[in-house]
Amino acid sequence: MSKLENVGIKTKLSPREKSILTFIENNAGCKSGDIAKRLGIPNPTVKRILPELIKQNLIEKFGTGPGTNYSIK
Repeated sequence: MSKLENVGIKTKLSPREKSILTFIENNAGCKSGDIAKRLGIPNPTVKRILPELIKQNLIEKFGTGPGTNYSIK
């Protein structure tokens, strides 16, 4: 069962948040630029959503600066 299915009704995620979470689940270690490019979401929007997903304890952030990547928690 995927993390997204486990979160289910407990967390109300927007369609963009769901698509980002699903992308990270299927592409562990991805960078914000990869997410933006592959999903067609503006990079500033992705960078705004990622901290919210971290705060909700759904994803983890590794590294800093250009080396930052994200994985499912």
